[in-house]
Amino acid sequence: MKRRMHHLFREDGRILIVAMDHASFSDKPLPGMIDPGETIRKVVAGGADAVMTTFGTARHFAEVLAGCGLIVTLRNDDPEAEEAVEAALAISADGIKRMIYPWLASDPNSVSYAFRTGDACNRWQMPFLAETIPGGFQGGAEFHTPEKIAAGARVGAEAGADFVKTFYTGSPDTFKMVVENCYVPVVILGGPKMDSDEDVLRVVKESVDSGGAGVAMGNNIWRHPHPDKLVSAIASILHDGASVAQALKKLR
Repeated sequence: MKRRMHHLFREDGRILIVAMDHASFSDKPLPGMIDPGETIRKVVAGGADAVMTTFGTARHFAEVLAGCGLIVTLRNDDPEAEEAVEAALAISADGIKRMIYPWLASDPNSVSYAFRTGDACNRWQMPFLAETIPGGFQGGAEFHTPEKIAAGARVGAEAGADFVKTFYTGSPDTFKMVVENCYVPVVILGGPKMDSDEDVLRVVKESVDSGGAGVAMGNNIWRHPHPDKLVSAIASILHDGASVAQALKKLR
């Protein structure tokens, strides 16, 4: 477990994950994901610590992915955690990710499946990243309060996750609540495309200043005209202590 975690997280305890599993559920081609190999090359060159993707991409682009950590995404409707972990080990993955939808009545199994995954990962010493989405992606504002996000992150930890991916709450003070309520590292998800590079970098900076352990971003990186430069800018904040202004210079 420790060896794989060290392959994902740097010595400073932080991680920059580029999320590239979107093509497995999108109903249309995605710019930046048409040629995943080329995008992976760019983000690895920019300093990504890990790529999170599907079994298909992981197998097909294994050589390109050799330059960084690999997290594979499990199907959320598959209860067979043991087989999934064995499959991830077979392709030399460093971790697996599973979605959890706390308090989503239409998907009551996501939490119980996550507990099975946590148990299987512990037996196989495979790092487990839980992506906690309170109320699911269609959940209303009542599920996106700092309190619900903090409680959802704790559900992920209690399921046996080694680190948790969830929403940024919008401010440093409220995000501290999430971090303090979760005894495993918390990384923020990128969400929809933001309006500017400065917005992306500001969110990254605020989250780590509040105790966050890094980011797991997709849209905002692979839709960018220069994903390598944006990854380098994010990495400078996470690993070098750069300010937003300093990080923006890497995009010029």
